[in-house]
Amino acid sequence: MAIKQDFDWSAVEQVCQAFRLYAGKQGVEATHTLGQLCLGVVLKSYYNLSYAATAQKVRSDSLMRWFVGYRLDETSFSPVTLWRFDAWLKQHHPRLLFTQTLEQIDQDFPEEAEAAQIGDTFAMRTRAHEQSRTELLRTCGQGLLTALKQVTPLPNPLLETDLNRTALFGAVGDKPEWTLDKPQRDLLEVGTAVAAHQLLGQVQAVYATLPRSRDLLYLALTHRLSLLAKVLNDEFTFTLDEQGLCQQAVLRVKHAKGSYVIGSAIDPEATFRVHGERCDLGYNISVAATPRFIREIAAVTGATPDSKLVAPAIEAQKSELGLVPPKLIYDRAAGTPKIYAEVEKASGGQTQLVARLINYAKASPRCGPQDCSLSEEGVLTCPAGKTSARSYRSQGGDGWHYRFLAGECQGCPLWERCRGPLAPADPQPGLADAPTAAPTAAPTAAPKVQKQGRSGSKPTSHRTFFISDYAYQQRQALAYIQTPAFGQDMKLRPQIERIISCLVRYHGARHAAGYGVANADYQARMAGMAFNLKSWVKLINERRRPKRTRAAPDPA
Repeated sequence: MAIKQDFDWSAVEQVCQAFRLYAGKQGVEATHTLGQLCLGVVLKSYYNLSYAATAQKVRSDSLMRWFVGYRLDETSFSPVTLWRFDAWLKQHHPRLLFTQTLEQIDQDFPEEAEAAQIGDTFAMRTRAHEQSRTELLRTCGQGLLTALKQVTPLPNPLLETDLNRTALFGAVGDKPEWTLDKPQRDLLEVGTAVAAHQLLGQVQAVYATLPRSRDLLYLALTHRLSLLAKVLNDEFTFTLDEQGLCQQAVLRVKHAKGSYVIGSAIDPEATFRVHGERCDLGYNISVAATPRFIREIAAVTGATPDSKLVAPAIEAQKSELGLVPPKLIYDRAAGTPKIYAEVEKASGGQTQLVARLINYAKASPRCGPQDCSLSEEGVLTCPAGKTSARSYRSQGGDGWHYRFLAGECQGCPLWERCRGPLAPADPQPGLADAPTAAPTAAPTAAPKVQKQGRSGSKPTSHRTFFISDYAYQQRQALAYIQTPAFGQDMKLRPQIERIISCLVRYHGARHAAGYGVANADYQARMAGMAFNLKSWVKLINERRRPKRTRAAPDPA
């Protein structure tokens, strides 16, 4: 009742006017108003219902009917009508309801806009089951042939004669893959990969002869080609003959695979999210919230690292709400200087990232970059007071290598602390070649002695310091970690687990209802809207509930 009376959905209805051009016809009166459809979508998310269950509740429950805006004698919307409007909303305005709800919540609780936020991620599992390599290749191959037949209806003699369908799709009566032992499964995968590689080459030859088009069937064929090519390149290496035909396929090792490996051809945008010992095929959901309301929630493919979701959460709030939090408290996933710099850039220097930053200087007793100081002119000063402007851009990291030559460090009192002890001198030349007495017996093979590495540094070697581009953010973060305020901030972080638990248990955010990142993102955002509405109802009821007070004692 409070949502119906206090929330103004007119801005949402105004934005959704274009839906009439999409679903209606000129001169036909609308059966259901946009306000009724909007409230129907809100009701569906609030109670985590299906389209059919939402339509049934509105049809049979008088309170729900009043909330949506139907009289008792009116016909309510059907599940198909609600689904059609929700699908249009998902495609054209996926953030509309979440943002509008949050803006009105800020009017009742303006302190939320200036409160510190806590962030974390969780997994949303895909509807599709994880497929083996053989299943991936067969599903991709079948989809590629189907897309090719839709673009070129005439049968292609090259594909009909040379395509080894038995090797690619199996024969009738073959044993199920799960009944085979490991060598048999490997042999099946390799044979299927060779046939799939042959199919890919043949379809690419036909594809090259087709005129480029923006037609949906042509784009579907392009997508299917790239999908099969990615699976083959991620999972196998191939040996080709002079004619370019595949002769042998070998399984790739784990570290040589491509990034964002596909786990199911049914939902190719879902990838593996590895979090500790747990691995989920699906999507990675990022949440940024105060202890009472969710301020930002978004979905990306599962293999996206948590660290890449920190700065986008700030950027989204700045673009949609025009506000950024004063602090964003995160776990160790954000504990690198680069993420600190990204948050500072995204917020325009208004948001302080709070995370446990690893101090690598403690792991080494020697002088490191943290012991040096860099001037605005780009001159580095070492702990002993020596200066150097000799720098080179790093090819493997974001930063510069500053070099101190051996002559500049001679006689330095911090030599051993900075470089370690001097390396032992080599044996005197000619000592090993001195003549020895003739052996009186047959020589025996000397035991092999493993060479020991030298410790310390040579007097003629130079000393290099790597100065990161984010050294300033690193120093600030390490200094803040030592303050009592950091401990108070980290006490707030566990509250994000309560919010994620509510999203997962009561708002259906654990299992994806559709396929693809766009569907997962919209589902997560609608779950966040429902959480915010429930929290708002609870807080408003507490505010409006009369307080029991005790009369002041009579001073007489």
